[in-house]
Amino acid sequence: MERSSSVFNNQFSISQFGEYYLPSVNRNTFEKVDSTTAFKQKFKQEIFKQDTLHIILGIDSGLLVNYILEAPLSEGSKYIFIELPAVLSMLNVDIPEDKQDYIKVLDFEGFNDHIETAKDDLFLMKDQLKVTLSLSASTGVIEEYSELYNRVSHLLTSYIESLKANLQQKLFFTEQMYNVVENRQPASLLKDSFCGKTCMVIGGGPSLDENIEWIKCNYNELFIITVSRFASKLSQLGIPAHIIVSIDPQEHSFEVNRDMMSLAKESLLINSHHICHRILAQWQGQSLFLGEQLPWSDTDNIPTIGPTVTNSAVRIAIKMGFNQILLSGVDFCHSSTGMTHAKGSVESTAGSNNSRIYQWVETYAGNLAETPIQLLHAAQTLEEEIALFPHVNVINLSKNAAKLKGITHSTTNKLIINPANCSPQQLLDMLPNSTKSYKNFLISLKQNLTKASSAFLNIKKLCDEALYLNSALKELNVNTHRYQSKINKIEKIEAEINRKYPIFSKLIKIYGYFEFSQFLTTKKSGDWSLQQMHTMTGKYYTAYYFIAENLHDLIQTSLEITASRLEEIKATPSITMLTSQWKKHLQPGRSGLWLSNQSPEFTSSLTDNENTALGDLNKEYQQQLTGFSHPYFSMKEDYENLDNTLAKIIDLKQRKNIPGLSSLADKIQPLMKDDSYAVKLFHLTNHYIHLINEDYESALRSVQYIAPADRTEVEMKQILMISLKLHQLDLAERTLSELTQYSDEYLPQHAHILSLQGNNQQALDMYLDFLDKYPTDESTLIKLGIFLAGLGEINGAKSAFEQILSFNPDNLTASNYLAQLT
Repeated sequence: MERSSSVFNNQFSISQFGEYYLPSVNRNTFEKVDSTTAFKQKFKQEIFKQDTLHIILGIDSGLLVNYILEAPLSEGSKYIFIELPAVLSMLNVDIPEDKQDYIKVLDFEGFNDHIETAKDDLFLMKDQLKVTLSLSASTGVIEEYSELYNRVSHLLTSYIESLKANLQQKLFFTEQMYNVVENRQPASLLKDSFCGKTCMVIGGGPSLDENIEWIKCNYNELFIITVSRFASKLSQLGIPAHIIVSIDPQEHSFEVNRDMMSLAKESLLINSHHICHRILAQWQGQSLFLGEQLPWSDTDNIPTIGPTVTNSAVRIAIKMGFNQILLSGVDFCHSSTGMTHAKGSVESTAGSNNSRIYQWVETYAGNLAETPIQLLHAAQTLEEEIALFPHVNVINLSKNAAKLKGITHSTTNKLIINPANCSPQQLLDMLPNSTKSYKNFLISLKQNLTKASSAFLNIKKLCDEALYLNSALKELNVNTHRYQSKINKIEKIEAEINRKYPIFSKLIKIYGYFEFSQFLTTKKSGDWSLQQMHTMTGKYYTAYYFIAENLHDLIQTSLEITASRLEEIKATPSITMLTSQWKKHLQPGRSGLWLSNQSPEFTSSLTDNENTALGDLNKEYQQQLTGFSHPYFSMKEDYENLDNTLAKIIDLKQRKNIPGLSSLADKIQPLMKDDSYAVKLFHLTNHYIHLINEDYESALRSVQYIAPADRTEVEMKQILMISLKLHQLDLAERTLSELTQYSDEYLPQHAHILSLQGNNQQALDMYLDFLDKYPTDESTLIKLGIFLAGLGEINGAKSAFEQILSFNPDNLTASNYLAQLT
């Protein structure tokens, strides 16, 4: 990979506004305006966004840190500045003690270590994160910042994914406990129902649009399983799915999938046991669940396969007996235009995220395509899944999908379909009627939950006793009978928990994995001191106690919901109790579901207050279905923001990734009409493509398409480099004349070009002007000495070399030249 090699000069300047800064980092930025004005113009109020972890690359000679320090505190926010080690070594950034938790200044390695402390995990779990480039990092002049942006992006993506995977166990369990009353019939009811038949699994990837007409034409021969978020699109096109699959437990999953809620009478919902309860509790049709109904039960049901809903959809198809599975919209990568989802989705409307740095995969067409690391992991999981079922032929219909082992690509005209001959309605009719046994189901569930609740209460009591005994040990001599007696009692408590409540004990440790892992140590037990043993025992039973308490509280919620469902089927239920429960658990749509099952005689007997309460819930549900206040619906603004796109372009250039640059240019092009900055980025991207291909004439033309008024130091440097490669000295001289407005570092190079053109007096004046500011710059003094020697000014040349040796006697280059002239 091509590496940039910026030289950071430990030379400070004082601006006309009295601010110290590093010209080699910030060029002449702070000579034009003071830093506060520059920062306000660049960052506006976004840099003060509350309840956010702000990660800022670069500190702008320390002035950006001062800007944040001097501003009012951003409530609920933290700031982490990440700077290049070479720059940090030249600065002394002092954070007041009372703000050291609020602001940190680190290099990349320090940032890596800090992230591992888990102190900011809550921000990351809640996606309250904003990555910002400082002025020096955003110009693209110092290419090490682009590499830093790449490293930070990949570190954050990987860490956040790992963090969510570890901590989502609680979320999965929580949603499962909300859903126990709705998870009545297992998906295993459909096992081996369609052996030897053909099934189509439809995902939400952009390639779905390629096959949609073929799917419409062949609908009667297809059995369709679709991911939930695209079920509505298919229905609107006259392609109602047989099965809709939904698995995500996140709260916003309802907003993502809400369009499918109107399809309850049309399709079967198969959901994970931990689906977002707002979906399942308000679903007004038939459903089957994946996994276990209760966390402590063990059945032969079809499991939920992650990490994406597509992975589960494929497993469902396999378990239903289909031996040929066609994939459409199952891409595991972006399209060539950067689309992540098919038309009609919020993501598709938002366009491509042009600033985020992703992974790259090969497609069936032999091209490279971008993909988030989450989809990369999903693709790898699907490869492993397919390998377990070699008798199943899985075919992806898109050549633009990621190429996976065990999955072939085929065009639709080569397919031979063995139809299932089953309509969506026929599938729904196949399912047993669970209404008759509903009350017995609820009563049995209540008994199971009550038993579990009692078990967790008893475990809490035992843990409390163990904590009391462990605390008493600190006051006793280790060699006494009383000490050993208490140790024996603690061991008996542990044995009693494991003997009486083995399933619940295991569940506590699974649910509380994070808490239990916090006090594990790499030391061998024989190396523990008594104090360490007491401390670890205390932490162990404290974690045990509080996790048991958390689980007990969750079960109480399940019992509460179960009581609500029992109330729903009473002949004369308490409307007050029902509406209160539905509102409390964010399930207002149950009001309509419940009303649809009541007789006209009963509904006519409702009081005005009861009708009002039910009507209010219905309005609330309609707002859930139609409102756009959720952040999910506002991603377009974030995607079209090009603030960090230059860093991505330079990163791709450094890696000589021509497909990536070409793809990015295609994504930027549609934005050019309304954004002059997009025009600049588009031409710069094409410039780098030509540069990597060593087509210097085309590279020069591309960069010169950028209007002179829009050119910055980045573009000027590119013009300079190519003009020298093409031996266009006049263009090089004009470009250097402009570049010196950005930084004095270009003066020696400008002087050299002037000397090549024969403008010796101008060259000499420029060398001397530079050395007047930077008298100890050894490289320029050597160039001056060589220049003077070439003009026959031997004494002047000697003087230049002697000046170097006066402050650096070890400079061999100066010594050698001086010896030649003596």
